[in-house]
Amino acid sequence: MKFLNKKKLSYLFLFLLLSFVYLNCNRADLVNSNNPIPFVSRGVYILSEGSFSPGSSKLCFYSIEYDTFYYNIFNPQNLGLFPDGLIYNNFSLFISEQGNFGAPGKIYKTDTNGTVQNSANVGVNPYSLAISDNKIYITNGPAGNVTVLNQQDFGFIKNIPVGVYPQEIIAHNGKVFVCNTSEFGGRSDSTLSVIDASRDSVIAVIELHKDPSSLAITNENKLLAGCTGANGMIFMIDPNSYIKLDSFQIYDGFSRDISVDKNSSDVYFISYNNNIVKLDLINRINSIFIQNINPSVVYFYGYLFDSRFKRHYVADARDFNSEGYLHIFDRYTGLLKSYVCGIAPRRIILR
Repeated sequence: MKFLNKKKLSYLFLFLLLSFVYLNCNRADLVNSNNPIPFVSRGVYILSEGSFSPGSSKLCFYSIEYDTFYYNIFNPQNLGLFPDGLIYNNFSLFISEQGNFGAPGKIYKTDTNGTVQNSANVGVNPYSLAISDNKIYITNGPAGNVTVLNQQDFGFIKNIPVGVYPQEIIAHNGKVFVCNTSEFGGRSDSTLSVIDASRDSVIAVIELHKDPSSLAITNENKLLAGCTGANGMIFMIDPNSYIKLDSFQIYDGFSRDISVDKNSSDVYFISYNNNIVKLDLINRINSIFIQNINPSVVYFYGYLFDSRFKRHYVADARDFNSEGYLHIFDRYTGLLKSYVCGIAPRRIILR
């Protein structure tokens, strides 16, 4: 593993300041705004899971253009228990909410300001979602299936059986790829199920390592699948033939949230050891890019790299009981700012 070079030493110094941030920042110190989000604003949405009480979840937005943070924009009602799925499609947000264990969850459609336009009960603890062929595909972990809904009115189409405890999901060129993982204290899985969106049926199963937990599409339209098992591996797969083209051993371990740099061969993700790691897919070098030097205080729970503005967005869940932070890093100068964004911030998506 290639450790931090001189250009990255600023990250170490800035992370030394994080304990100061936590001790001295409260919500009043952070620029939170409840004004309507400018329609043309480019930015990121941040979805927090919350705790075991309804209403503790939050949907926030950071405007890159206006350098303004909007806290808790979801309206007119509060999110329920454990929202985890978040995608942006055709000027709308779609959010899946798990609900009570073993029970139906919910799906919401909102406008860009977070105002609910439609909602419905769906699945069993629905976790993540993807859109293909004007249909929404939602993973239901305990049920071992994927629910298919009509995108326009959330009308139920069918449930598609997949593997053990499906979680992460991605759509690409008429196919939907599903990560099958493990039950707590029960069965395990190491596969991706491939669904043909035109037929809504599983047409292939790809064998990987235990617990695939993240999916992304490269600039060359290859599928990346990160697995937490076997000390962390990332596989490169042809999404048409389903052949495994390459694999990368991640020496810091793999955890979640592969993010592709649209301008290079680099991808970034959260490692098992709770750092942000950069992997060069051509030169096959993986190295710690942002080091978490205080994991007892900082927990990297969500991540996104913005290729256009060269910024790293890190969701810090802290202790999962207190409100967490969105940390914004510049590619070259390090930590820019932090915002309070709800308990257990998990998903970050770009608008």
